[in-house]
Amino acid sequence: MNAEKLTLACSLLAWGALYYLLGWLSLFLDGPDIRTAFIWLPSGVAVAAFLLTAKKQWLALGLVLFIARLALGITFHHTFHVSLVLGTFSLLSHLGIAWSVRHFSRGYDRLHKIVNWIIATVVFSTLSALAGVVWLSYLAGTLQMAWFWLAWSANVTGTLFVTPPLMGLLALDKDPRRESLGGVCLVFAILLATLFIFSEVPDRSDNIALIYSLACLPLILLTATTVVCGNRLASLAFILFSAVVIYASWRETGPFWLARLTAEESILLAQCYLSAAALLLVFIRAQKTHRQRDIQARSIAYSLDPETGRLAWDPHADPTLAAALAPVNSREALLSRIPDPEQQAQMAARWQATAKGQPVAERFRFTLTLAGHPPVAITERNMLLMADRDRPVIVAFWSEDKGSLFQPTPQEEG
Repeated sequence: MNAEKLTLACSLLAWGALYYLLGWLSLFLDGPDIRTAFIWLPSGVAVAAFLLTAKKQWLALGLVLFIARLALGITFHHTFHVSLVLGTFSLLSHLGIAWSVRHFSRGYDRLHKIVNWIIATVVFSTLSALAGVVWLSYLAGTLQMAWFWLAWSANVTGTLFVTPPLMGLLALDKDPRRESLGGVCLVFAILLATLFIFSEVPDRSDNIALIYSLACLPLILLTATTVVCGNRLASLAFILFSAVVIYASWRETGPFWLARLTAEESILLAQCYLSAAALLLVFIRAQKTHRQRDIQARSIAYSLDPETGRLAWDPHADPTLAAALAPVNSREALLSRIPDPEQQAQMAARWQATAKGQPVAERFRFTLTLAGHPPVAITERNMLLMADRDRPVIVAFWSEDKGSLFQPTPQEEG
């Protein structure tokens, strides 16, 4: 128990230190006149911290991050009560984003989780910025709408391009492939290409189309790294790439610095570029993970009409598993193939909850008996409610456990 508490304490302190460090960097790049951060990297740190920490530890984590936020205000001589209230609004928005991702996720449906994360980021950042505008307007006696757009864009972009690499770097990497020398070479290629492209100041005589085409080269290399390498190496490459882009834009070099733009506006443009790059890589990573799961485990899906009880199996699923399940075409027929009464009740309860619109994200492992075959170990990864021709249908995703009837053992695969 003492070791667990020590590990938790070190983890919370590390998150607080990272929050403070990136907050200091963000405020160092701050607009000197408006005193509003044009870039707010701690937003992505806070969201990643809540997502990677157990819910029962959220209160302790929030307290550590809040103290780090107040320490930033003291370091930069901000008015204490203003920092106190704005910090509360900001951390509550980050907590709301993490809660939404966990609460409304559909387990195996990574695309839904990503879209949920994006929508939650926009919505909670908007609410936080509006609350901040009301507070600042109350203190100043005039409407402070200029602060709204700066705070909103800083929080949204900071979350979009900081959270994914942190999650990829710190979360458990389920990619079985080891990092190769080729992947390390790709990381160095990304770093060198980004340094080369963002180290020069565009001249009026330069070909603008060529300059912005070159800005796509690091994205191509990042895409290759995401596909070829594991999450940690790809995340490290993105972090190095982002650091060079932000530093170059702040130093008024690279394709995103234009003479008619201020340094802060150039950084905002760079943030949009990094956010788009992060979203591209997140969707690629989700697709890669989905493909790996399909390769590693034979899968099948079915749709159930909750009114008629009729079952329909995915015709494009694994043919061996689909052929064995083809005779099971009704709700009653499926329940009769589950020998354990307790598992039957669990399956029926999951159908009932899904039909009522309640999220069912947890996995369900059970044993299935098929005519002429020994028992099959099945894992139901996810279940959700969808519409088919304006009729509600329950869709569930199954995968056969390793070494089961139709799933070869490691020795058979070799």
